[in-house]
Amino acid sequence: MCDDAIVSCDSGTITTWFARQIRVKRGQMHSLSGTLATMAPGLPYSIAAQVAYPDRQCVAFVGDGGFTMLMGEFATAVKYQLPIKVFVIKNNTLGQIKWEQMVFLGNPEYVCELQPIDVVAIARACGGHGFRIEDPENCAEIVAQALATPGPVLIEAVVDPHEPPMPGRVKAKQALHLAESMAKGTPQRLKIATTIAEDVVRELV
Repeated sequence: MCDDAIVSCDSGTITTWFARQIRVKRGQMHSLSGTLATMAPGLPYSIAAQVAYPDRQCVAFVGDGGFTMLMGEFATAVKYQLPIKVFVIKNNTLGQIKWEQMVFLGNPEYVCELQPIDVVAIARACGGHGFRIEDPENCAEIVAQALATPGPVLIEAVVDPHEPPMPGRVKAKQALHLAESMAKGTPQRLKIATTIAEDVVRELV
């Protein structure tokens, strides 16, 4: 992203990935809804930023849950030819609710699945451009191409729905609740356990 980019983010597990993976540069501006924990502000924030600062690069980093709530606003960006770039991190789940159920309450994940949406098709149907990232090997190339494309652009980045937003320090109570949720029948619990184990091994190497 440009040195003076304005970057917006949704609320949810997407906020965790945003905070950990987006490198902040001096001169940039970053916006979130903060402790309001409002879903779906990333896209309208980016539209507002582009209107206010037409000469700066404006990028939204949103989850598919939040995007589903206000995806019609991408048509607004197309209508006014606002060259925003919208990264939709797609795991087909309401991640924050899923992990809160498991880690805070010790309950199995319940009705957190989203109806899969073809984000690239949505972008093109609105009159904009769409890109899809499925293989990490191609990520840098596709991101560069998307950021360089004139006009409004949506980038669908497919990610692992079983990747937990691990806190900086795991509390014993959180680990216990997670174990309880697994024992009570959390869907895909084996995949979740495998992902956590792989993450731990990767950090130790």
